[in-house]
Amino acid sequence: MDKLLLLSQISLLEELPMDDLKAVEELSEMKPVKKGTIILSPDKPIEALFFLKKGQVRLFRMNHHGKQFTVDILTSGNIFGETSTLSLTDDQVYAEAMTDTYLCMIERKDFEGFIERNPKIALKFINILSNRLKEVYSLSEKIALSDVKYRLIYLLLKLSEKTGRRINEWQTINMKLTHADIANMIGSTRETTSAILSQLKKDGLIKKDLNWSINAEKIEQLLEKI
Repeated sequence: MDKLLLLSQISLLEELPMDDLKAVEELSEMKPVKKGTIILSPDKPIEALFFLKKGQVRLFRMNHHGKQFTVDILTSGNIFGETSTLSLTDDQVYAEAMTDTYLCMIERKDFEGFIERNPKIALKFINILSNRLKEVYSLSEKIALSDVKYRLIYLLLKLSEKTGRRINEWQTINMKLTHADIANMIGSTRETTSAILSQLKKDGLIKKDLNWSINAEKIEQLLEKI
């Protein structure tokens, strides 16, 4: 893949002039990552930023019982990771590739040197961080404080907004998700998750072909009632 082209499509870097983009290219390393790979974890922190060119990455926490709670789902064009001065995760968050993924990685010292020379990038970075915090707070609050059915429905809605497209009344989810995957993402059991998904299908709120789709309008109405 053309690394320069990939970098030009990252949200943080898309407005950079070509000379600056080439400078980032020289500092960064392209990394293909297989589905299921843990990219970051509390046990193997990496002081670097990752530019997500292609694929999907899940950020999650794990409690002392081993239950996972999704913090955010990142799609192409996003960034994650941390440096000593600017952070888009924290040291208790795991990052997992949910699909085969292409990343560009830039080490902390190289990125911090670059933004010192490009203050506009620092301001844009802060704006991205602010928006990310709002999304993370909203998703974390819903998953931590709501019952399992609400968590599941809310997750499907957010995944459809982040990855899917609208076809009539149906909004697709462009991810291959098993019942176990969904259960892990909301901190539930596979059995409970399967039962709720089955009922939602019977009610005409979701359907499954190659991937999941939701009836977005009905799902939003249901969330307001729960």
